[in-house]
Amino acid sequence: MKDIGDLCIECGEDTAFGSGLFVNRVPADDGKQIGYLCPECQSIECDACQEKTLEYFTGSDGGWYCESCLDRTHK
Repeated sequence: MKDIGDLCIECGEDTAFGSGLFVNRVPADDGKQIGYLCPECQSIECDACQEKTLEYFTGSDGGWYCESCLDRTHK
């Protein structure tokens, strides 16, 4: 596997300290390269509001929800 350093393995953005993407990056590999995933590439779309979120939860129906939608739809 090729080590791409501080680059995001999905979008190629620099996640090094000072880049604005350092916080919340996670180490990652895709079988071909080793690097990081930036916060944007880790985010998923909420099944209720369609907003991208880094903090997501699984609802009782198996869907992915942001915290506010989970509280509103799956109490």
